[in-house]
Amino acid sequence: MAQTRVRILSETVACIKDPDSLQICWITRMAGTGKTSIAKTICEQASTDTEIIFGDSFFCSRSTGLAGQRDIRCVVPTLAQLLARNSTEFRLALAEAIHDDMQHKEVTAQVEYLLRAPLSAIRNAGAPILFVIDALDECGGETTDNMLDDTQCHAVVTSMLEALVSLTQSEPKLPIKFLITSRPEVQIRDTSISNDKLSQILRLHTADTTEVNADIRRYITQTLDAKLSVKPKLRASITDSDVEDLVLLCDGLFIVAATAIAHTFGAGANAAVATFKKLLNPARNGLHDKAVASLDRMYEIILNDAAKDRCAGTTASPGLAPFYPHDVVHYSIGRSYGYGVLRRDREFIPATRSRSRA
Repeated sequence: MAQTRVRILSETVACIKDPDSLQICWITRMAGTGKTSIAKTICEQASTDTEIIFGDSFFCSRSTGLAGQRDIRCVVPTLAQLLARNSTEFRLALAEAIHDDMQHKEVTAQVEYLLRAPLSAIRNAGAPILFVIDALDECGGETTDNMLDDTQCHAVVTSMLEALVSLTQSEPKLPIKFLITSRPEVQIRDTSISNDKLSQILRLHTADTTEVNADIRRYITQTLDAKLSVKPKLRASITDSDVEDLVLLCDGLFIVAATAIAHTFGAGANAAVATFKKLLNPARNGLHDKAVASLDRMYEIILNDAAKDRCAGTTASPGLAPFYPHDVVHYSIGRSYGYGVLRRDREFIPATRSRSRA
């Protein structure tokens, strides 16, 4: 959305264009804070910016149903293939360096033969070559034939990040930039990418609350204006106070605003006002249940992953049952904003928004 996340976008683009800046930029924060939207905007800008060569992007996802989008072994081969389509020099160098079945080679070999070697042929490109890898924490999930399980996937994620950092450190004159976004999962934050001497780190949680709320307010307002542009009377019936209630409810989470707006127009423009007015539950402290179904699914994935990590060899604290997936109690964001864990005696411990974020 135009005029939102202006500072973050400006800082990111400046980092990409500056030949003396670090070659890896890592944007991180919890789910729902707009990392993917920022990555998409950077891709759009880079594809038309004459001062950047857009290598291309890989958007990881568990929700599309495409196994390749959550297979970490596909990331480097895909980026190399996409750049080869647009660069004759890179394509010819890649043809010389490539080996059979590179998708199933160790990821360090992928980085060596699919990136380092052929990129050396275009080191005088005259502009930074940008690769975008979004939602790296989304790799993994349910296993199918030939898919890695979460433990294997996390190990490969770690290896890939270390290989990319090694590439940028050993070839500082290569005109390459990597923009990587993810939640601060352990397999990511415990790598060299979290060293601010080796990568530029933009932590979205350090953004000013007023700035974030202003961006969310602008997103909601501009979307309503655009979608109801031919129905000015309907638009006028949604007041600034209505918008402000939703902004405060979002509490810095862009995905809540996007989900609410998608639900608002789900039945068309004519029903949008009535739907918007019903977004908040009767107590006006949460979204209506129907508006948060997609959010529930997203956070269910996150909690299931956390449960798997927790129950892998941990010992329960006194008085608490081990944290197993079936012990995750899902309370709709529309009712309580969070999730909880059951004690062995099934006493519910509420999880506030801040605790669920942590």
